Amino acid sequence: MSSLREKKLFKHMGLKILSLVIAIILWLVIMNIDDYTMTRTIRNIPVVQLNGDSITDLGKVYDVTSGNTVDIVVKGPRTVVDSLKVDSFTATADLSELSLTNSAQITVTANDSRINSQIEISYVNRTVNLTVEDKVMKEFPIKAVAEGILAEGYALGGCTVTPNIIQIDGPESIISRVTEVRATVKVDNQSKTTEAIVVPQCMNAYGEPVTSKSIELETKEVRVTATIYPTKEVPVLIEQMGVPATDYMVTGINYNPQTITITGDEKNLAAVDEITLPTKDLTGIYTDVEMNIGVEEYLPKGIYLADSNDQVAINVFVEGLVTKDIEIAPEDIDLRNKAEGLDYAVVISGVYRIRLKGLEKDLAEVTKESLDIYLNVDGKSEGGYVVSPSYTKPSGVTVALSGHMDLQVTAKEIPTEEGSSEEASSEEGSSEELTETTEEQT
Repeated sequence: MSSLREKKLFKHMGLKILSLVIAIILWLVIMNIDDYTMTRTIRNIPVVQLNGDSITDLGKVYDVTSGNTVDIVVKGPRTVVDSLKVDSFTATADLSELSLTNSAQITVTANDSRINSQIEISYVNRTVNLTVEDKVMKEFPIKAVAEGILAEGYALGGCTVTPNIIQIDGPESIISRVTEVRATVKVDNQSKTTEAIVVPQCMNAYGEPVTSKSIELETKEVRVTATIYPTKEVPVLIEQMGVPATDYMVTGINYNPQTITITGDEKNLAAVDEITLPTKDLTGIYTDVEMNIGVEEYLPKGIYLADSNDQVAINVFVEGLVTKDIEIAPEDIDLRNKAEGLDYAVVISGVYRIRLKGLEKDLAEVTKESLDIYLNVDGKSEGGYVVSPSYTKPSGVTVALSGHMDLQVTAKEIPTEEGSSEEASSEEGSSEELTETTEEQT
């Protein structure tokens, strides 16, 4: 039985071996068709710079100008290549091996060492390029900035930062572009004082961030406090400083805005009802003047400007004065408070005039009648007096009198006619008779 089995096992042995060989060949062909060789580009693999201290230990700093990432082309079996991603590789550049042109070669290896033997790697660009400069240090004040729109009826009273000075280190070419260091706090919809811990940021002259891995800030974080106060709208008043040239007058002052919005704590805000701004010195001017006056320096202590515009535009209007003469005659003078039994006479030697000086529009309305010229003769007894008349002074007009005026006061003459004497005697007799009659009745 055993012999029979052995005969069957080895029967047609050549055909069986041939079948096995053909099967192996077919398997190899099929496997080669299914897992063919392919190539694939993998982009933006981050490059790690090694041994940077070989540069910094020399008192220098470096900045990568190109080569922060690398693109590679991978060739190998499809099943392997298809599974590869950016994080399947590590890219390094050894900065201790810088060339004379400050460049270093990039090396990329697969993180799984078994894959390295199955693939081929070629590079699109395998160079890291650096700028190497002297390291400089510079101090800057930190500018605190509040960003956002506050709740309605509130304004920013001030913004402070702690610490307020910072030292930055880095390449000279980069540090030279920094004009300020800014710390920004968000204040959207805030109605009370707020604080925040923020990262200070380097800015250039155009208000744009200056960013570089080679910049080092002495302090990584700072505390910013935005003080927020209620607001109040108050009127603006203008005070004239100085007077124009002789025979000129300020006829008006126009300004804008006529109200401003201020802010401060409630106690200080309640004490302010108006803001008074002085004009520039107007001494000696004879033409219209325009000026802008800053508001902030005239605000009381503890009060801040909430308006974005801190200037008040002022126009001062100036006109020349003119003169007008009015001649006065004796009959133009009203004598007031005359006593009975006295006669009064005004005597003018030559010309007596009233000289008026003012704006043309004001003088046009002044007449002899509107001046209401008079003499108060109350208490004047017989005799002669040198006098000056009184008058109603026009608004905005100066008045000067010139000339010589006298007042003559005399007693009134008593009539001397004969009839009048007899009547007087008759009246005296009647009086005596009446007196006698009264005495008899008594």
